[in-house]
Amino acid sequence: MKTRSTSLTGEERDILILAALHPHGNHLSNSEIGQRLGISIGRVKTLMHQACLKLKAHNRIEAVFFALKRGDIGLDEAYSLDEIAEILSSLGPDMLRTIAQLVRQELEYGHLPEKNEEIVRTERRQDAALTNRERDVLILAGRGLTNAEIADRLFISVSAVRTFLNRACTKLGARRRADAVVLALKRREIGVGEITSLDEVVQGLAPLGAESLEKMAQLRSQGPGQEPVPSGI
Repeated sequence: MKTRSTSLTGEERDILILAALHPHGNHLSNSEIGQRLGISIGRVKTLMHQACLKLKAHNRIEAVFFALKRGDIGLDEAYSLDEIAEILSSLGPDMLRTIAQLVRQELEYGHLPEKNEEIVRTERRQDAALTNRERDVLILAGRGLTNAEIADRLFISVSAVRTFLNRACTKLGARRRADAVVLALKRREIGVGEITSLDEVVQGLAPLGAESLEKMAQLRSQGPGQEPVPSGI
């Protein structure tokens, strides 16, 4: 149970929801967030800093990720159903059905009956544009790691991390790392299972309901010529 000191305020939630949005493929800058909320850039930075402290996050990507995991913001508040379907496109229909079954269990029992160690399997596209190293760096960025942490994990320099991130952003047409992560997920350059666990996926998708996930699985089974997932699922 969250204590008063670690609970996000309404303003902090609003900031994180807007930080997660990515209209036209790019996340909003602090200036754009401020304009939407009618507050100054300084106030945006203060609220973001406060949210990061409460969530024990190093940056806005990690803050959004932790807020989604904690249930402070909902996946459906940050993304439309069409966008969620795109992000989940790296999951095969069988994996989506498995997740739908676990969501049913989550909603029925209030928790997963047993800790599920199954790996979230993903399908990487054959004509991937990113190199293996660019993928490695982007996956770790998607988990919320800082450049220094990524460098330590991959045994490379911080400048090399920046280089790989810049190359990935250029190839994906992204302005910053957060945009690159979302675009890479949508284009199946990286998979959902590479940046989060199955339990976390189930927790995040539970608000959508099992029926929506089963519908996505059905459409994924139709193959390359499938129709996009309608927003009214």
